[in-house]
Amino acid sequence: MFISLNEYQWKVKGFWPYVPLQQKSMELGKEMMGVTDWLDASVPGGVHHDLLRAGLIEDPYYEKNSLKCEWVENRWWMYRTVFNPGDKIRGKHFRGKHFALIFKGVDYKAHFYLNGQKLGVHEGMFEPAVFPVDGVLKPCEDNELIVLFEHAPWEMGQIGYTSQTRTQKSRFNYKWDFGTRLVNIGLWDDVLLRATGDLAIDDVFIHTDTQDNEGIISVSFTVHGNAGSNGKAQIYVDLENREIACWETKLPGADNAAQVSVDFRIPDPMLWYPNGLGEQPLYRVTLKVFDGDGLSDQREHHTGIRRLEYHKNPGAPPDALPYTFVVNGKPVYIKGVNLTPFDHLYGNVTKEAYHKYIDLIQGANINMVRIWGGGIIEKEYFYSLCDSHGIMVWQEFIQSSSGIDNVPSLDPRFLQLLKKTAIHAVKEKRNHVCHTVWSGGNELMDDRYVPITNEHPNIRMLEDIVKQYDPGKLFLPSSASGPNEFLNIEQQGMNHDVHGNWKYEGIYQHYQKYNQSDSLFHSEFGVDGCSSVASIKRIMGLEHCKVTDMRENLVWRHHGEWWDTRQRDEEIFGKFKSLEQFVKASQFIQAEGLRYIIESNRRRKFYNSGSIVWQFNEPWPNVSCTSLVEYHGRPKMAYYWVRKAYMPVHASLAYAKLVWKPHETFIGSVFLHNSLSERELTVEWEVLDVYGKAWLAGGKRESIQENGVKNIADLKLTASKLDPGIFFVRLRVRDADNSIVDENVYVFSQEERYPFASLINMEPGEFSVERINGGFQIKNIGDIAVPFIYGYQEEGRAWIFIKDNYTTLFPGEERELTVDIIGENEKGLTPEDLSILWCSLNG
Repeated sequence: MFISLNEYQWKVKGFWPYVPLQQKSMELGKEMMGVTDWLDASVPGGVHHDLLRAGLIEDPYYEKNSLKCEWVENRWWMYRTVFNPGDKIRGKHFRGKHFALIFKGVDYKAHFYLNGQKLGVHEGMFEPAVFPVDGVLKPCEDNELIVLFEHAPWEMGQIGYTSQTRTQKSRFNYKWDFGTRLVNIGLWDDVLLRATGDLAIDDVFIHTDTQDNEGIISVSFTVHGNAGSNGKAQIYVDLENREIACWETKLPGADNAAQVSVDFRIPDPMLWYPNGLGEQPLYRVTLKVFDGDGLSDQREHHTGIRRLEYHKNPGAPPDALPYTFVVNGKPVYIKGVNLTPFDHLYGNVTKEAYHKYIDLIQGANINMVRIWGGGIIEKEYFYSLCDSHGIMVWQEFIQSSSGIDNVPSLDPRFLQLLKKTAIHAVKEKRNHVCHTVWSGGNELMDDRYVPITNEHPNIRMLEDIVKQYDPGKLFLPSSASGPNEFLNIEQQGMNHDVHGNWKYEGIYQHYQKYNQSDSLFHSEFGVDGCSSVASIKRIMGLEHCKVTDMRENLVWRHHGEWWDTRQRDEEIFGKFKSLEQFVKASQFIQAEGLRYIIESNRRRKFYNSGSIVWQFNEPWPNVSCTSLVEYHGRPKMAYYWVRKAYMPVHASLAYAKLVWKPHETFIGSVFLHNSLSERELTVEWEVLDVYGKAWLAGGKRESIQENGVKNIADLKLTASKLDPGIFFVRLRVRDADNSIVDENVYVFSQEERYPFASLINMEPGEFSVERINGGFQIKNIGDIAVPFIYGYQEEGRAWIFIKDNYTTLFPGEERELTVDIIGENEKGLTPEDLSILWCSLNG
């Protein structure tokens, strides 16, 4: 039985380093009172959040306030609560005999005291601190619990020496390109009291597979303690409260540790599939052990039945690792995103926020997330959501590149910390059906800047841990895993799993590069784009809300120095008339750049077996970043275009550049993509000017195999000078019922100088908006195209998702756009309660 101590009243108080260990001045004998009074504290949480609530620091996410908060990491912080476990146990027909305190997230080094007795010291964020408290705990009385945190350890941010890392503390807090320096301290995960009888459950391992039309659920665990001849274990398996299997065994009476293991064979199982390929039924597995007094301990897990395999890509070099993931016998093309922690103050991320992010991920047709090694190993609730939403997880251990060197540390003390973290992570996360692959860390390399291999002792240790505790699961030495670290089209055959680039590379170069890519897997790449004007206004004063850049403006530099897009965008669009115009242009280029990388990779399916975009989210609000979703939860244009590029049925266009001069022959190739079963589809294409005139149109009905990709048509058009010099290519896919299941619009220019100036500055089109049940009816009522119409909600009342956001309407066309509220809606809001504003790229 676990009793949560989160709900008790917690307090926190700050001290100068080491002061709480002495309490009174040696010279004067007086109490040393601390640098703060006792403050209300949140558990889980972090000190910064509590200080902000108390008014002792300014909002660290506003302007350059985070610089004013750096003193916090250099103080010691004492947490205190008083709890009576009898309040929780009473009435549950359970009498605990043995007790332990469990601190699931200790950030970073802390001393623990119960009722004035020191329990011990713990260091490390990702391995729980566990203290038996029999004889110290008063089961039916008040107990005083104190956790004293030392100041945060010294560690490197993004730039430094990986070989000199010494901690298992999340490094992004110490400054990364998408964040600031805001080093968390506190109890960032649950605090629990475990109460058991004479027997306790430990080391649970649940593994599933399929064989001969049966599902296999393999369950093993260790039972600690001794119940004489009265011990027994039971395992129940049910699906939606319908019993599937049960099993019971007697436990040996003499041993202090007994192993329990059984394989359940489930006829006609409900199989678990990744998002977009099927359902995610979860079987509940309940473990119980009994001593002479009855129920002694109990655990509950949810798992899915699936077979997971790894195959080499067709035509891959002999030394290539397997990058094709096969689920239930079907190859799965990876449509992924990289995740950073959801907040700098990751302890304060609520379950509601986790749910919103996972809903956005699922809604974007994403089937895998990579948990990046410079961040955190997430809380259990996150993986449970991935289980139920079909999101496969690529989990990295806590190691990352540093730029100056990227060589994994061999410091003995570090290796011991890493080993403990890794063992706990593997034992805990292996039980989630979503978990798919382990990686040694992010961008780890040797001293020649070549991706690290499992010959390095640090990586070999991690691989051995995975083999021992999660046998059969794929372990990759690092991401990227080489032999090239970064995509290099001049070195064909060397681009196995690669990273890069993170910038739009130009109206010619971008397309030439990705048209020639031969990567087997592309586990990290991105394009930067500005956040919305509303988000920018939330993090800085109005004097900074103008067209500027990171060189001119220090506040902008503080919120995204690496991701300055002004020069890039002015070369394409010309000078901007307003911040609003700049933001729209920046987001358009981000969306265009990412879409093309994904689609070019997908056109080589399974020669390339997946794309993982850097990055889905950001842990603090940036002016500009490579994120698809802004800190405050608003999806950028790129989110919606990535969603389209990941559609299960999709049409894409391959092209060599964005500018085609008058009388030059435009060339584009139309591809049809299918992630589903074999089917017949109709693909339509049009080349349109801004007035909706079709200069070229056609269509073709095709049968496409399961998991297939097909070159449908090659388009060629020689056009005279257009006014304005902009044209569009629109692709549509229709199903057997003639319903449009996919639509993709591409924009090209005839102008070499500022090619898209006329796109953003042309006469704004007219469109009407009518609210209908569940959404809006949008109609172009003018005589010119309205490019990329989008809706947004500025009030901050809810996160919203608009299915066909950033749609383009030509004269006379209309479209129904549905609006959904993201996540669990505790406010009871409906879309009709929200004020949705509508805009377009040039309006």
